[in-house]
Amino acid sequence: MRYLSLLIILFSINSFAITCADDEIDLNPGDVISADMVKDIFDRISGVSSGMTSEELDGTWICTSFNRTVGTLNGYSANSDGIGSSMSQDITFTKQSDDTFIVTYQNNLGQNGSSTTPGNTCKGKLIDGALFVTNAAETGNCFNQGLYGMKRLSKQCFVWEVTNSFPLASATSCQKKSPAPLAPTNLTATLSGTSVSLSWTAGDSSAVSYTVKAKTSNTGSYSDVITENNGTAYTDTLSTGTKWYRIYGVNASGTSTGSNVVSVTAP
Repeated sequence: MRYLSLLIILFSINSFAITCADDEIDLNPGDVISADMVKDIFDRISGVSSGMTSEELDGTWICTSFNRTVGTLNGYSANSDGIGSSMSQDITFTKQSDDTFIVTYQNNLGQNGSSTTPGNTCKGKLIDGALFVTNAAETGNCFNQGLYGMKRLSKQCFVWEVTNSFPLASATSCQKKSPAPLAPTNLTATLSGTSVSLSWTAGDSSAVSYTVKAKTSNTGSYSDVITENNGTAYTDTLSTGTKWYRIYGVNASGTSTGSNVVSVTAP
């Protein structure tokens, strides 16, 4: 079994279908199944069950609101399959020093005909990682006030059960607009003399550089071999002992989960 992505999907099923790209746990024949990879898997499972964190929520999201009725209020348009309607827009959650958020977006999230004025600025708070309450901010309009569920699907996707329709008829799915890169895959290492040739595949096109990490014992900690490495290859040196390697993609939004782990041993 090459990828354990299915394991993560099984732990993130809920009533709203959403396609979210996420780091793959990349395992190939001959790879080292290290404790840190197992930890990555359980961190994801724990993250889905424990809900959103304030740090994850902070930022701009591409959000699509779905409504069971067909209408054109608040930017909605009918879905091509004839079932309901939807509307997409950016929603920005800006974390404040007191752990509250200023939430800004253009169109109201439901199709309530009495609140079609564009432009929303709300003050909100994340509660126990699974609820988000919104009130009016000091300035601006906030038509989506209330207490609504917020379901974490992955580190860069969630469903917000916010609405201004009655009865409850809409929900909003969001994906991070500028996420950290996906994890590099297919890391290989070849030893020739004292040179270790590392090669890997980019997880996606958003990585601007890579960090190569290594450790010299199975139970040791990784340290940086090189940061800001350009390209998907690097040559290290090893004259004696064993080294374990893992690669991380980096961009302005953060650092990916690590690649698969490989090891080489000098004769």
